[in-house]
Amino acid sequence: MTIRTRTDYEHALTALGVCVSARIPVLLWGNPGEGKTAVVESAREGGWHVETLIVSHYEPSDFAGLPVLTGDGGVSLAPPQWAKRLAAHEGPAIAFFDEFSTASPALQAAALHPLTHYEVGSLQLPETVSFVAAANPADVAAAGWELASPTASRFVHLDWGMPLEVYAESMVTGVWPAMPVFDRVSTDEVSTTLAGARCSTTGGGSTTGEDEVSTSSTTEATTRERVLVAGFLRTRESQLSVIPKDAAGRGRAFPTPRTWEYAARLLGLARALGTHATVRRLLAAGCLGDAVAHEYLAWVAAQDLVDPEALLADPAAYDFAGMRADRVHVSLQAVLGAVARDNAPQRWTNAVLLCARAAEAVGVDPAVPVVRALVRDGLRPAGAAVPPQIAVFAPALALAGLLPDRPAA
Repeated sequence: MTIRTRTDYEHALTALGVCVSARIPVLLWGNPGEGKTAVVESAREGGWHVETLIVSHYEPSDFAGLPVLTGDGGVSLAPPQWAKRLAAHEGPAIAFFDEFSTASPALQAAALHPLTHYEVGSLQLPETVSFVAAANPADVAAAGWELASPTASRFVHLDWGMPLEVYAESMVTGVWPAMPVFDRVSTDEVSTTLAGARCSTTGGGSTTGEDEVSTSSTTEATTRERVLVAGFLRTRESQLSVIPKDAAGRGRAFPTPRTWEYAARLLGLARALGTHATVRRLLAAGCLGDAVAHEYLAWVAAQDLVDPEALLADPAAYDFAGMRADRVHVSLQAVLGAVARDNAPQRWTNAVLLCARAAEAVGVDPAVPVVRALVRDGLRPAGAAVPPQIAVFAPALALAGLLPDRPAA
């Protein structure tokens, strides 16, 4: 998306903040001098530690670790000082890889392991560290390189720019739009703090503010998004992994199992935080590319799904008759997600009843994957009654070796 207005700019800032908060690596693409570095480093105003590295100034061993002999004759990979500083900081931190597209392919490859495993040499970075990178398009970068597809698929890609509306106003007032970064969001039922890290492209005049943002369950929202992703891919299997044929396309966002997982986590968090629809579109496009993101979001908008908790509370009250098979599948996947969070015996039994009712109304195919998941070890709670209606799935369960105890007649 081309950033032309203050609203565009603030949506991009929010998308950046969601990525940082979720600890998913994000790469800002924009022309030189557009304020990419300043907006990331401005997180310091909110108490974050930011470690900035011009990647092309380093060696591969600065990301993979320097081999050193140990006292017992072995070899360990000594971490560099920048990683030690990040690990030693008490509180949230950002490892910022600036001018990433000027790094040689060997350097980009060395950065893959830290980006995926948050491990530098033998040092495991704490869960308070997030990765952000910035790059200029290859045609304007100083000796730039296109990103290889393994590297590109580890990032969420966001376009960046400085609209005149923001620049002119902020130059006069000295106050720049804030990048929202959230406290750690790995816990359920979180109440997050929107720490206003003021953006400053001038290096001065920044201020810091805080706004309270209450969210519903982040975990529940993420589970819902994963259900939707699974349902979409069931109908569009060819979109699970699509590697672009041209070099430029392979250096940006495209769908893979990893980037679908990124999309589910980011869209779930964005939904829990109540962000604008444009922010969710930016995040989806940054993970999957524009075309696939548009198709997925349009499909999601047409689902109008029933609350899985309402289905579990009264399985007999909902009629699946006339529903499309993909909607039935997604509805039952949502029920499965709800049972996975809380598998009380009656909820498990009601989930099986729902699958049986769906099979009776539209056929067994959309329900079989959910029934198989329900009867596997680990999800069925001790003492849960197996309803006799499960018999409709007997052939499919027997084929998978999952036929449970014979239900009571």
